[in-house]
Amino acid sequence: MQYPDLLIADSGSAQILPWEQISSRTLIDVPPWMKVHEDTIRLPGGRVIDDYYRIETPDYVIMAVCDDKGRFLLERMYKHGAATIILTSPSGGIDPGEAPLDAARRELLEETGLQAERWTSAGSYLVDGTRGICKAHFFIAQELKQVAQPEQHDIESCATELLTIDEVATAMRDGSICLLPDIALYSLILGPFLSAVQKEN
Repeated sequence: MQYPDLLIADSGSAQILPWEQISSRTLIDVPPWMKVHEDTIRLPGGRVIDDYYRIETPDYVIMAVCDDKGRFLLERMYKHGAATIILTSPSGGIDPGEAPLDAARRELLEETGLQAERWTSAGSYLVDGTRGICKAHFFIAQELKQVAQPEQHDIESCATELLTIDEVATAMRDGSICLLPDIALYSLILGPFLSAVQKEN
């Protein structure tokens, strides 16, 4: 069976082709928080879809913050999207023109009053391949120093907690850590990073 949106090469294998964007209009624009776009696209087989929706939000940073004992700093807070109190990592949006690492340094200082002397990138990832959304930039922060008090926000308050790696794994299993960015971040670093931390300590 030949699908209309695949090009079948002489070898019999399918070649995946990109879509063509014919037009786009913005339905919602609430700076700096989000935009919603309605695109008209043409599939490789010629079929036109006139109501393909994309969501655009600012890129953000999220950090695994590790102290000199190998414990990870997380924040316990209420998240309205999840409608519950959860554990999550320090994170925040990237301002226009701001480099991801600079945003990570700023957010860590604002949320915890900490500076980290050692930063390691754990990669940058598109949040949603279907709707786009934004990119998440992952970092590991080490060699911490308390230099200020955390900033207070009127709609977002949190309590910081230090968890061992075993406690992080338990929190991931029992749903206390439930946001996909946190799960992805710690899934990336649990193995090799934990081994390095244990050797250093």
